Amino acid sequence: MIDRIFVTDAAHDVAYTKQILIRHGGEWERIPDADWYRDHVEPDFHDPVGAGKRHLLLDVFPGSFLRKCPGTKGRICCNYWVIDQTTNCPFDCSYCFLQNYLNTRAIRFAVKVDDLWQELDNRFRSCGPIRVGTGELSDSLALEPLTGFGALLVRFAADYPNVTLELKTKSDAVDGLPEVHEMDGRFVVGWTLSPRRIVEREEIHTASLQERLDAMLRVSEKGYRVAVHLDPMILFPDAVTEYVQLMETVLEQHQQLAWLSMAGFRYETGLKRVLEKRFPDNGILEGEFSRCGDGKYRYLFSERVRLFRAVRQTVRRRSPGTPVYFCMEDRATWSCAFGSDSWKDELLASIMG
Repeated sequence: MIDRIFVTDAAHDVAYTKQILIRHGGEWERIPDADWYRDHVEPDFHDPVGAGKRHLLLDVFPGSFLRKCPGTKGRICCNYWVIDQTTNCPFDCSYCFLQNYLNTRAIRFAVKVDDLWQELDNRFRSCGPIRVGTGELSDSLALEPLTGFGALLVRFAADYPNVTLELKTKSDAVDGLPEVHEMDGRFVVGWTLSPRRIVEREEIHTASLQERLDAMLRVSEKGYRVAVHLDPMILFPDAVTEYVQLMETVLEQHQQLAWLSMAGFRYETGLKRVLEKRFPDNGILEGEFSRCGDGKYRYLFSERVRLFRAVRQTVRRRSPGTPVYFCMEDRATWSCAFGSDSWKDELLASIMG
């Protein structure tokens, strides 16, 4: 999955860098900094986005690692906190917003984790209950066999009883995670799932749907709770039926999930240009979209609501204790799909505050 590793001058003498290079066991290249990569490596490739997904850049990050998810203007926020220790991802999902979001195309990995631990310690010791994860600007476990970072983070967070930690992934790389049976359900592995046809067509280089389902069972045996993210949900003929069947399959294996989040496919104009260039034969932009108040294009309101409502009804019937919420949807969507004031559901209190 990783073809080339670049090590910046600032990261060269860091102990974690050396550990990763030993695990890799292959050749690597030393460079001055991330700007050098952008100026001297990216221009060599016709598709720098695709090439960058095979390049690991070990670096030292300035500034803060932890931030509150900014949400989207006019949308209900789930009060999630994000650790930005890694940016970019080796998976190449056609719909991924990172294609048009990041300045550096390589997977940039921060090796000075002692700085991260200090920042997290300061925050965790001074706050109340907090739900935090690593899977917004990268996949939490895609590089786990090479870096072992997920396992390090779990061991660190174990000392903070107010922290619920989620590792969000489309991989099946869970076997190196430590057991957490005595941790009161504070550790969650969340999978982004899609019907099989979407996984095979749109989610390039990810674990297959069956591999993800199998990994969900293995990680449950280690004491982790399992979460599911249907994000983005993509409309196609029989989409309602297939998303419902997908959740039926999940709930046959897991009587209750830590949570289920849903969101329809949405895009900005910049992502549309990138998608059309990188995936010219892709049909993901087919269908009717409307521009919403946040500037993003979404499926027509009635179509989104029909899909969301069907999936939620299935989950309520099969697993009434599973919290279900939206990512980046407005109050009108919540009300029409779930019912008025549904964002105040007592099941959501523990995760949305």
